[in-house]
Amino acid sequence: MNTRDRLNDIFDTDSARYAHLRALDPELPEHVWHVIIRYRPQVSSMQWEAVREFTIVNALKMKPRTFETVRRLMTMSARFNVWVWASMGTTLTVERVYTQNHVYRYLQERLPKHSESHRWGIVRQLGTIAENLAHTEVKRLPNLRRRPSRRPFSMADVASMHSWAASLTTPLKRQNAQALLGLAGGAGLRADEIIDMRIGDVDIVDGRIFLNIPGSRSRRVPVRNPWNRTLLRSLLGRTNPDEYVFRAYRFNEYRPRAIQTFLTDHPARVRATVSRLRATWIVAQIDNGLPLPILTAIAGFTSAASLNKHLAHAQPLDLAEYVGLIIGEEVAR
Repeated sequence: MNTRDRLNDIFDTDSARYAHLRALDPELPEHVWHVIIRYRPQVSSMQWEAVREFTIVNALKMKPRTFETVRRLMTMSARFNVWVWASMGTTLTVERVYTQNHVYRYLQERLPKHSESHRWGIVRQLGTIAENLAHTEVKRLPNLRRRPSRRPFSMADVASMHSWAASLTTPLKRQNAQALLGLAGGAGLRADEIIDMRIGDVDIVDGRIFLNIPGSRSRRVPVRNPWNRTLLRSLLGRTNPDEYVFRAYRFNEYRPRAIQTFLTDHPARVRATVSRLRATWIVAQIDNGLPLPILTAIAGFTSAASLNKHLAHAQPLDLAEYVGLIIGEEVAR
């Protein structure tokens, strides 16, 4: 029997052994199932046998759909699961295995010499599993690819982005583009907050739009003019409160990827990135004199220190205009 035949026999045996698990994701593509069943980390057979079913179940619950996604998922989670089981003797449940303490000890003990980008990717992947399956939060490492500050969009840039949104070829595309502009440019939402925003999270009170942002940074944010009109165009005729404002397929492994894919598939002269739209919104609030504690709260920051990188782009102020305030002179009311 040649090597290929032996591998096929192993696959058929393993596939039959774990066939009952495949029901966890009936729509799983066959090529993704092949990756899950054929994957074997470079650990002892005893260690792999101990964590294999746990690893497969978690992978299926994450609902991967591409070769790249499932390969990364299996590679990162299997090695981590083996380490936790062998080092800690932890009962194999997602709540006990996928904790912040385990993730960061794993980095220190198993990956101290790996590149920062690799370590960042590990924490993002394991943290995503923790959030989706255990409903716990694992603090992410700083993204080294992210620039320390982002220049706000100019008025000409804003006009160009609105023209881009209006020029897209279908109502769905136009509404998605308007949703991105309205939510990020008008309320400073992050990509992960945009992807979770539903029609029912939007309130209109006396002509003003308020967003009730769910999740770990829950808050209520009014939408800034004129972005509120852009958001209203995205919502026109849509009444189902459970429908997502931005409509696209969501990958469990990294849900905001849908936004990146949309922007890549519909290029524009000025790319409407969520991070830069949010930065533009923050700087506009600073320039308007919004008290920093209020801005910190509606931006979803944990401290005012997060505003420092944006202050560099704010309009310069004339100290002479504030002397009376500084020295405590009474202000006419």
